[in-house]
Amino acid sequence: MRGEPAARSVAREKGPALGITAERLPRSLVSLEIEVEPERLEASMKKVINKVSQQVRIPGFRPGKAPREIVERTVGQPLLLQEAIEDLLPGVYNEALESEEIDAIDQPEIELKSTEPLVVQATVPVRPTIEIGAYQALRVPREEPSLGDAEIEEAMTGLRRQYATLEPVDRPVEWNDTVRIDMTVSVEGQAEPHVEEGAEFAVTEGGIVSLPGFLDQLIGLERGGPHEFSFDLPEDYQAEDLAGKTANYSVQLLEVKQEVLPDLDDDFARSLDEEGIENLEQLQERVSEGVRAQIEAIHEATYQEEVVDLLLATAELDYPEVLVEREIDRLVDEQSQHASHEREDFERWLQAIGRTEDEVRDSLREQADLIVRRGLVLSEFAVREEIAASDEEIGERIDELIEQTTAGTTDLEQRARIRGMLDTEHTRLSLRERLISDRALERLIEIASQEDEELEPRSPRRRGRRRRGSRAAADDEAGDESADEAEAAAETDDAAEDEQGDEGGEGGE
Repeated sequence: MRGEPAARSVAREKGPALGITAERLPRSLVSLEIEVEPERLEASMKKVINKVSQQVRIPGFRPGKAPREIVERTVGQPLLLQEAIEDLLPGVYNEALESEEIDAIDQPEIELKSTEPLVVQATVPVRPTIEIGAYQALRVPREEPSLGDAEIEEAMTGLRRQYATLEPVDRPVEWNDTVRIDMTVSVEGQAEPHVEEGAEFAVTEGGIVSLPGFLDQLIGLERGGPHEFSFDLPEDYQAEDLAGKTANYSVQLLEVKQEVLPDLDDDFARSLDEEGIENLEQLQERVSEGVRAQIEAIHEATYQEEVVDLLLATAELDYPEVLVEREIDRLVDEQSQHASHEREDFERWLQAIGRTEDEVRDSLREQADLIVRRGLVLSEFAVREEIAASDEEIGERIDELIEQTTAGTTDLEQRARIRGMLDTEHTRLSLRERLISDRALERLIEIASQEDEELEPRSPRRRGRRRRGSRAAADDEAGDESADEAEAAAETDDAAEDEQGDEGGEGGE
């Protein structure tokens, strides 16, 4: 079986033939109902009883010498049967995969149907089936990104804000001010009010204080107080027991500070101490280049997504949910900055953002599903276009990674350790997939962005509908293939008759 090693954990000797019924299910799943010969279960039971009798002290008997009925009475027949089944299942499952030619890509879901006879049902995720349409006709015109004065001015203002100072002012609160307050919050149904003293924060949208409605209440307040106001907490408030309830605030405004930006002049440009920047004109040029590069990168990423999504619109996909779950795992790990590696760190991260794990995963599901779908159509496109990556190229990428990681290191042992960590089968597979995906995207953009007369013609590799997933899938598709063959034969016969007719006409002349 190709796919993940986890799907086949143990190699076992084959026993008597299994009774197997395979059925193809939606979402690239195959259901296997496996009936195990009683002799195999009995052999596994004897093995377990022998092992247990060696490990469990049974009064009156030396280790391994207690009769079977005594061991069963001491330990419990149900527990022994459960262990015998668990010991038997990996080998039985692997034999069923081989027998049905199933290419599992992840662990199955196993359900015990009966013990007399032993029947289990395995629901197995298999490789996706992917069909893409006539992509040679796809066209997405390229447009040059525009860079206006507004974008540059916004970037310059952002730069000045990095070096802004805060100065106390004697006026009502305005947006972008920084305030310092004492606050008491009472929520209906809460036994004790929440009290905060000397809380300082910026009154900006998207800041650290993001409670909807709260900042609006601060605008226009003057120093002193107390200022009292109330509003309903949102229904999706992070503390579920408070969601939708009325919060009553009493605020003492201690201080208001306004943001003071540095003057935009040559002195400010020189104060940045950036190489090659001696005056305001040079600073503006540098900022303009950075903004242009950023806009172009965003524009290109958007264009790439548009092209892939156009290909995706032509596709028919069937893929297992486990692929989406894996992508969600990756996105969660990325968003939590790898806090998901340790459960304790992950729980702290969830607490910090005020969300549950299910809420985080559900919020990422649509994005993860789209990433999976885009990846699948690109992988099929790469197969059609015969795009590949050689072992030599992968080796070069590995060497580059090692060189980047060990830059400046002369310790040969350390370099060897780094190579051992990076030069793995998993890394090589990931690099190969990434390289092929990048090349496939380049080729797809080449097709979509060119005028018809400019496009270099290629003959894409034709693919049938069949994917090797199981014999059940093959049986389902056999009728389709027979129909295709009959149609092709008919077309050949028609062509032969036409040719004979033409020859006859020429002879008559």
